[in-house]
Amino acid sequence: MGRAARELELKTGEFELAVQLDEVSTVPPGPGAAPGRRRVPASEVARLQGERGFPDALRERIRVVGATEGAELMGIAPGRFLRLARAGCFGPVRFYVNRYGAIVWQYLAAELSAFAGKECGLIHGPTPPPMRAMLSSGQDWRGRLWRSRRVAQLVTDADGAWAVSAAIAAVLPPEELASLVRDPAERVWLRKLRPCLSSAGANTTRSREAVERVETAEEFDEVMWYRISLSRQLDAARLEHPAPAMRLSGARAGAEGAAAPADATDSADGSGSVEPGELAQTGANFAVGKEFADTGSPVKTKAFAAARVPANAKAPTKVKAPVGTDGSAEAEAEAEARAQAPAVSGDTRGLPAPAAVPSPRARLIRARTGPGAATASRARPRAAATGGGTARPGAFLTRRARASAGRARPQSPSFRKSPSWTTDTSSLPSRS
Repeated sequence: MGRAARELELKTGEFELAVQLDEVSTVPPGPGAAPGRRRVPASEVARLQGERGFPDALRERIRVVGATEGAELMGIAPGRFLRLARAGCFGPVRFYVNRYGAIVWQYLAAELSAFAGKECGLIHGPTPPPMRAMLSSGQDWRGRLWRSRRVAQLVTDADGAWAVSAAIAAVLPPEELASLVRDPAERVWLRKLRPCLSSAGANTTRSREAVERVETAEEFDEVMWYRISLSRQLDAARLEHPAPAMRLSGARAGAEGAAAPADATDSADGSGSVEPGELAQTGANFAVGKEFADTGSPVKTKAFAAARVPANAKAPTKVKAPVGTDGSAEAEAEAEARAQAPAVSGDTRGLPAPAAVPSPRARLIRARTGPGAATASRARPRAAATGGGTARPGAFLTRRARASAGRARPQSPSFRKSPSWTTDTSSLPSRS
């Protein structure tokens, strides 16, 4: 194909259009050639080179124009040219997407000249009422005529019934194709044989969407026409040979292999060695989890949680408060509460030990002698007096009113030089 284009003195786009318009005949590839790469016979190149006016005569037959140049060629206004094109009086042969994401249609100059010579009434006379009604409803036949021409070209060059079916299925919406072709293997085979409809560049998302709109049938009657044609062609293709069975790709096969259960002797850290006791316990936990995983019963959930506790776990022991460190009832209550906390299921070796909770007396000493004690005692005198406890608002206000009795204006505790009342804890309520 490349050598034929060079010998015919045509650019790549011009040669491609010449092949699509059947101005240059091609033949299927040979037995040893790659499938889909057609060739140009040497006799066809010699015939075109022997024509009068070569290569200008060939270029004139495949010359394309836009809407403005086409209107000048036909001698009408661009608006009337647009109405005639939307009404389907002549169809475009190719298109491209401009930088704004809009479709620019191109028409064959020879077809426009032939239409202007035959239909003088449509060009210079009034618009017929049926055409006016169709244009008023918003119909546009430019895309439909381009798809019809392109599918006819692909069907002519197709090799086999499945290739013809793929050319017809290329313009159907995906949901329509899925509803018509139920077998997934046939859909995969049609997708593999799908030909290239257009060579329009689609570098951005907007341009790709515009190209997809042009290449896909939208109107109901057009979709039904292609559905009927594809249904009949599929019957002939199935008689020729069935679609090849689907094969799993490497990634999908690997995923299915990974989904299989791993060997029970593999450890969680990947070392490959597991102790016998841990292996037996792991098997018991897996069996219990498999039995109760799909149920929402609280009884079975509790049994599942109990089964996951390791066999070597010890029962929690009651911890008593140390004698002599703090004789208060609060420390003994806190120690008893920690002892009655539920044990953590599983092995807890290697975890940091829980931090010891200081007693109220230790908190009081830290509040008095620790860093920032003066600031804390002046800013929050109640916290310093009670060892970090929470005081009742009523008791604080009562003491403040008692300390400021007989004064004309009570002072704020933050401005007192010596807050002696903060060290007197005889009148404070007990934490218990």
